[in-house]
Amino acid sequence: MGAVATAGAGAVLGGFAGAPQARAEMEFPLDRGDFGGGGSEMESVCRSENDLYDCEVEGDLPPDLDGMFFRVGPDPQYPKPLQYMHDIPFDGEGHLSLFRIQNGHVDFRSRYARTQRWKAQHAARRSLFGMYRNPFTDDPSVKGLSRGTANTQIYFHHGKLFAMKEDSPPVEMNPLTLETVNDYYTFGGDLKGQTFTAHPKTDPVTGEMVAFGYEAKGLASNDVFVFSVDRTGKVNWSAWIKVPYVGMIHDFGVTQKHVLFYVCPLATNMTLLRRGGPHFAWDSTLPSWLGVMHRGGDGTDIRWFEGPGYMCTHTMGAWADGEKIYWDMDGGDSNQFPFFPQLYEKWSPVKSVGRVMRFTADLNNRRQKFYGIENLYPGVSGALSRQDDRYHTVPYRYGFLLSSDRTGGSRWAMFDQQTRTARFYSPGPDTSLAEMCFVPRKTGAPEGDGYLIGVASRRKEYGRSDLILVDTQHLDDGPIATVKMPYRVHGQIHGFWVPADQLTT
Repeated sequence: MGAVATAGAGAVLGGFAGAPQARAEMEFPLDRGDFGGGGSEMESVCRSENDLYDCEVEGDLPPDLDGMFFRVGPDPQYPKPLQYMHDIPFDGEGHLSLFRIQNGHVDFRSRYARTQRWKAQHAARRSLFGMYRNPFTDDPSVKGLSRGTANTQIYFHHGKLFAMKEDSPPVEMNPLTLETVNDYYTFGGDLKGQTFTAHPKTDPVTGEMVAFGYEAKGLASNDVFVFSVDRTGKVNWSAWIKVPYVGMIHDFGVTQKHVLFYVCPLATNMTLLRRGGPHFAWDSTLPSWLGVMHRGGDGTDIRWFEGPGYMCTHTMGAWADGEKIYWDMDGGDSNQFPFFPQLYEKWSPVKSVGRVMRFTADLNNRRQKFYGIENLYPGVSGALSRQDDRYHTVPYRYGFLLSSDRTGGSRWAMFDQQTRTARFYSPGPDTSLAEMCFVPRKTGAPEGDGYLIGVASRRKEYGRSDLILVDTQHLDDGPIATVKMPYRVHGQIHGFWVPADQLTT
């Protein structure tokens, strides 16, 4: 989310819902802090599904680069009723796009995920779902439908493309056309929980996809369903665990033998939900908890280590040396999302600044109660950390971050964990960058040898978009190729690269 609305920062619990008021169904509010604020004119919504064959390319695309770059983000389908106009930006419907790169040519396509929610609103020509992850605010006509927006991440496994939002099962999409195949995918009925993470992990050794879902037995439940899926899509292991309190578990970590959970004080708040507010509120009286369990077990061995009330959202990498756990994440000292209410104090922009932290825990040390914390790169801030996806679950060397420079501009950071150094690609003051994705130079290329791919927005050109490709060996040289779009493409949260040889299997 390139520009996160800051309206409502520092809010405390209070009344959210009011008497329903009439408004034009397709009139988005003017205030940028409101849901879809400013509409198309202010680039807060896109709503246009597009196809562009043979995009204009400046520079030289590698001739052997063959695959698809997928993106997804929230894009409001309809404005909210006035009593819910302060809904948060994460509640937009999932809008996907793909850039098909082959033989030096690029084709573009974008489509909404036809979720149960999207289809109901499309038929009614209005918003039917109220505040973010709050079923108490929904129109009675949608009772029983999935509230999932499929707007957070795209993932490819066992030949299927999934669009995901962590409050619901994934939505299966056709990877070639972006048409919706299944709006409620449950792995043949073996997804026993009601939710599914936006950040599954693929084990490079076994090919298994490891995943989980929190609040898995319903609203505000402290149940987590953990499972793995083999290369064919069959669930081959599952377990249920309980968490210390019900809070956001946006991402998780996986090693060859363990599954790791981080519970932070952005806690599910039933008082707030019943008053018509969003799902979470920041409770600074709560600690954070790092949970470690073994893969393949029944979950009863999970051990929880306590820590300060930090907020960490994305995994850069995780691995283990025997029973010693190492987990690298980006996060801040407090709430990083100003649009969620705070229970006891105002939101702090200083404490929200993200950095790369390493968490450690030793299962062999029965006396250890607190997890270890290390700031890996003092002076480097940012969010949306990534790695070479071929190195999930094992020791890794290179990580990536959507970073910010001292002027507030965006840049892509590439970290060398072996030398503890960082290199950067900075596009200049008039361009903002979305999250990047790593693309190996070729099949079997060494770790970190390849390209960073992502979307750049040109501020002086009214937000017009380019897809850029930067060589990881020469970040300072800037893009080796730029796919010049004739318009602004919709915003994204995450992206995912799928090589062509996987699309044909």
